[in-house]
This record gives sequence, C-alpha cells and structure tokens, in this order.
Amino acid sequence: MKELIAQVSKDFKIARGEAELIVASLLDQPRFEIYLNGKIDRNLMKILKLKLIQLRKGVPIEYITKKVQFLNYLLRIYPGVFIPRLETEYFIELITKIVKTRPHKILEIGTGSGALSIALAHIFPQSMIIATDICRNAINCAQENIQNCDLMNQIQLLRTDMFEGISTKFDLIVSNPPYIPHSRLKQLPSSVKNYEPMAAIDGGKDGVQFIGRLITYGVDFLNADGMIAIEIDEEEVIILRKLLERCKVKSYFFKKDLFGRFRYLFIE
Repeated sequence: MKELIAQVSKDFKIARGEAELIVASLLDQPRFEIYLNGKIDRNLMKILKLKLIQLRKGVPIEYITKKVQFLNYLLRIYPGVFIPRLETEYFIELITKIVKTRPHKILEIGTGSGALSIALAHIFPQSMIIATDICRNAINCAQENIQNCDLMNQIQLLRTDMFEGISTKFDLIVSNPPYIPHSRLKQLPSSVKNYEPMAAIDGGKDGVQFIGRLITYGVDFLNADGMIAIEIDEEEVIILRKLLERCKVKSYFFKKDLFGRFRYLFIE
C-alpha cells in the first residue's frame, strides 16, 4: 500500500496526505484504515487501479465513488448530474442569515442532486419544498438522496422546465442555475467540460439565458414578503442590473462568496 500511495502522489503531483485521501475515498475506507489490512485483496486492487485510471483521465472522483460531501450530508451522485460546489454551501449559509421570516413554501429550480433542498429542509423543518429539474437523471438522483435523508414528506420532486406545472406562490425561490457564458466553456477544467452536464453549466451567450427567465417569471410566483436567491457569475452583474431595471425590480442586492467575488443575487 505504501508503494501505491507513493505512486499516486507522484502521478498526480500531490502530497502524500492527499494521495492517502484519494485512495481512501476510492476504497470507501477511512484514511487511517488503509494501512491496517496489509496487502489488499487482488480483485480489490484491480478495481482500485481501474478507478485510478479513470481519475487520471479526468473523471471527477465524485463520479467514480458515486458520493459527494455537501455540508453535513453525504449524498449520492451519478454521471450526468451536476456536482454541488463549495460556493453553494456558502449560498446556504447566506440564505439562513438573510431570510428574516421562516419560509413556509420553498421552490428550488434545477435541483440536480437535491443538495440545496435537502439543506434547506433541515434548516427550515416546518417548510414544504418543491424541487424541480428537467433532467430525469437528476430527478432520480435527488429522489434517492431525499429518501436517504428521510425527507420525502417535506420535499416534493417535479420534473419540469422552470415554472411549468406550478400554480402556487412561494416565500422563497432558490436556484443554482447554469450561468457560465458560452464563450468561456472552453476555459473550464477538462474534468468539468468533458464529464459534467452542459445543460447545468452553459448559461448561453451572456451567461444569463436561464437567469433571465428565472427573474422575469419568478417574481410572479413570490408571496408579498417573498425572496428569490440565485447563484450567479461575477461578470454578469452589470447585465443583471439592466435586466432587473427592465423587469422593474427595485429591491435587490448582490453578495460576494468566500473568495471576494460577486456570486449571489437576492431579490426581495
């Protein structure tokens, strides 16, 4: 095992500790256990080496292990479903600070793995949540995670495009939509552009194709004291200000992420 760890460290140009974490994740074992069993079973070693080959090709480790850590939740994740990021964890933190009255009805547009809705369900246990996505793979993945978290009575899944089939109003509408401008897709890491779903990433020409629809129609689905919270790209702030003015939205503000970049839009 020591030789394998050293090889992984060399191949990926990472510290030994990072190599241990990768191998432990691929073996689905705690890091401290990987040295305890002496030699690994031959078949298990073959599987491990195949997984390392996938990793070298750029396949995200989350798709290999079928797991992703989001806040305190260990969720299932499958190829074709967007992998939740650190920025979305901070998005949750901001929402809990900014939303003054506890929402009774929450709508998530584009739920993916269900991570956002699952976190909000724990933060606002009295709320009823509708989580939508147009992708069947995403809905299936979210359903598994919601069931594993025992939240089927609180979160309703709906496979639909945006607000189609929705007739009620909400206290909170949240979304981490596709927002990368089409021109910047080529600049994304290969692990993203070659493996993650483009439908969850490509925001169109200016990056606001999806966000524009979300704002334009979303305000009609808000209760009087409701709020829309959207994850965005910093380069879209000027475009979004003009869009908000055209939609006659007067009360809104942008918030920065942990790296000091404008990443979130809140509409009151």
